Amino acid sequence: MDWSEFFSMGGRALYVWGSYGITFAFIFMELILLINRKKKIERQIRFQHDTSET
Repeated sequence: MDWSEFFSMGGRALYVWGSYGITFAFIFMELILLINRKKKIERQIRFQHDTSET
């Protein structure tokens, strides 16, 4: 087996590599959403803490 055979995946390269691409895109999007959600929650906690001190 050589590299060209590996990357062609027996004629199913578009399906196989497309599936990998979509999967990694969704994982990346989920990471971005989680980071944004964490920042939003931290801001809310900081705001609540700041307003409760006064």
